[in-house]
Amino acid sequence: MNTVSRIGAVALPGGAITFALLMFMVSLIYIAIPTPIITPEINLRPIFHVETQVIPEYGEAKPTRPLQPHTPPDKLVDRQAPTTVLENSIAITFKPPATTIKPVVQQVDTDYIPVYVPQPRFPNRAVSRGISGYAVVEVTITTSGAVRDPQLLEEHPQGYGFGSAALNAASRLKYNPRVVDGIPREVPGVPYKFSFVVAD
Repeated sequence: MNTVSRIGAVALPGGAITFALLMFMVSLIYIAIPTPIITPEINLRPIFHVETQVIPEYGEAKPTRPLQPHTPPDKLVDRQAPTTVLENSIAITFKPPATTIKPVVQQVDTDYIPVYVPQPRFPNRAVSRGISGYAVVEVTITTSGAVRDPQLLEEHPQGYGFGSAALNAASRLKYNPRVVDGIPREVPGVPYKFSFVVAD
């Protein structure tokens, strides 16, 4: 059986089935669509354009009021309450005293207090040998709370760099300044001790 006969054997039944399905669908469409019912057109124009006139009914007829000539109103009467003056009366007015109250501000004196203490650098020579020590420095606290003129007072043991590390840290100290009578004061000669301890 060659290729043409195979195609013909398949195409002929397929075409017949397709045509039958098409005819079936067309018949369904015609059955599903109902036939339109044509009703005669009704002209509604006379119904909606009827002219009517509404006349109110008041019962008995009322006589018409004759027109009166316009007359200007009488002079306006001042309806303000009359003021009466009593004999032997005294006019009293209240005026608050013109005194001002000034707030009392109490001056509080405070002494200098350290608010920032920097951590000094531990000298390498002392760390390598495991040596602890301390250094005492002296500073001047300014009116703004900063310090100036740091000086080394004491160092123990000497020769391991505790004094220079303490002077470097002391230059960055911060204080609340001393206040006397509400005015910040400079305080010279304030000592501060830095301790260097090797942890076990």
